[in-house]
Amino acid sequence: MMPVLRALASLVALALVALPIGPVEAQRRGGAYRAVLGADPPTLDPAQATDTTSSAIIRQVFDGLVELDEKMQVVPAIAEKWTVSRDQRVYTFTLRRGVRFHHGREVRAADVKYSLERAARGKKPWVVEKLAGAPEVVRGQAKEIRGIRVLDDQTVELTLERPFPPFLMLMAYDAAFLVPREEAERLGSEFASRPVGTGAFRFVSWRHDDQVVLEAFRDHFRGAPYLDRVVYRVIPDDNTRFQEYRAGSLEHVDVPTGQFRAAQADPVLSKERHVWPILGTYALRFTMTQTPFKDNKKLRQALNYAIDKEAIARVLLEGSVVPARGVLPPGMPGHNPELVGYPHDRARARQLLAEAGHPDGRGLPPITLHYNTSPLHRRVAELVQAQLREVGLAIQLARLDWAAYIKLVDDGGTQWHRMGWIADYPDPENFLTVLFHTRNIGPPGNTSRFSYPEVDRLFDEADRLPAGPARLAKYREAEKLIVEEAPWVFVYWYTSRLLQKPWVRGLERSPMSVAPEMHMAPLRKVWLER
Repeated sequence: MMPVLRALASLVALALVALPIGPVEAQRRGGAYRAVLGADPPTLDPAQATDTTSSAIIRQVFDGLVELDEKMQVVPAIAEKWTVSRDQRVYTFTLRRGVRFHHGREVRAADVKYSLERAARGKKPWVVEKLAGAPEVVRGQAKEIRGIRVLDDQTVELTLERPFPPFLMLMAYDAAFLVPREEAERLGSEFASRPVGTGAFRFVSWRHDDQVVLEAFRDHFRGAPYLDRVVYRVIPDDNTRFQEYRAGSLEHVDVPTGQFRAAQADPVLSKERHVWPILGTYALRFTMTQTPFKDNKKLRQALNYAIDKEAIARVLLEGSVVPARGVLPPGMPGHNPELVGYPHDRARARQLLAEAGHPDGRGLPPITLHYNTSPLHRRVAELVQAQLREVGLAIQLARLDWAAYIKLVDDGGTQWHRMGWIADYPDPENFLTVLFHTRNIGPPGNTSRFSYPEVDRLFDEADRLPAGPARLAKYREAEKLIVEEAPWVFVYWYTSRLLQKPWVRGLERSPMSVAPEMHMAPLRKVWLER
């Protein structure tokens, strides 16, 4: 465990050096913030988004009842206050007066009901499934969630089927953001490309694969943001993004693969570089319903042992990430530092291949590893391909642009695919239940299509328990079973590696934000000191 602990310690030290003490100068108004996306967003509809690229824009255009601050604490947003019943099942929210959608209408409690019921029919129904009656709506057996009551225009009551400790965090997630019914129904499918919310920035335009433009919403309930506009440029290649940043065309960017140490040594870039651990895991997910990984645990374990995660972290990412030994990253409640995972062991990989009925890979059908367009993902895939060749396995690689890729993955159309996960809220349920429960197979999160009754039972028991050691123990027990079953190759735990221009002020670096999108950063707090 010591190499992991040392790596974490060095990353924390970097974060402490990099994080700003806090601005003391007066905030300036005006200007355009030039941000960047690593891919064209698949959607701008909060009920349909499943990725951080879409979320980066959605979180500027929409608001929820509550939000998470920079310390990951729940704070008021559209709801100015709330009460919770003694049995922890009934949440009564009082909405702020004067909150308006971008088309001018004031928000009412009925919008909460509409938006949450719409989310139940979207791609992340787990956000609302704890509400009484929500599962029936998710399954198409009911039109309304009986656990939602509109008491008056400013008050809405949400009743859970049973207590669920992180419920308020769920209400801070994209899928729970408020949507105006009349605009969503008027625009239909076009709402995904012409969104209307209450956020500090309103949508202006979207040229696919080029840029998305937002402008300040002067009537935002918190007051107008400092910036006049935000322009998101779509630049898939990290080295191209880097060159644009060096040319002064972007306010922030991710550190490209292979440039981490060079940026550290550069006298200018070293002062603009910020590194911090985030709650995220990079993995290669087996599709458990596809040949040859279906019902073949020893084959999945063999590939885990054959892949050298330390080399990926050291060679490709220059030691800036920590090799993963399980699902939950350090810093996430319930993280188990005692998990060993699958250290690189070619002999063990060969032995398991033989026990799986495929000595030296003989008799295996063709295997294809899919990944989405990115220089880093390509290099990871190529290194994995080379490492597997050393134990007799020849795999094919297939690359797709993000929108086509996520559809193929959601539909279960891959044998094996790359996928990262960044926490939506700092609770193990968001990693484990969302990613491995049978009910979440497909777009909700379980893209490996993993289904294991004992794991489902542990999740269900944990979800019923109050916050505390007993609940975390259930998640740890479930994670041990998951690691044993090896539905993923657990590659590394993320860090965010950011370059930020010295004139940028107020950009929050959350443990759930990854560069370049920085999707958790509220740009209403940002201003330009120039």
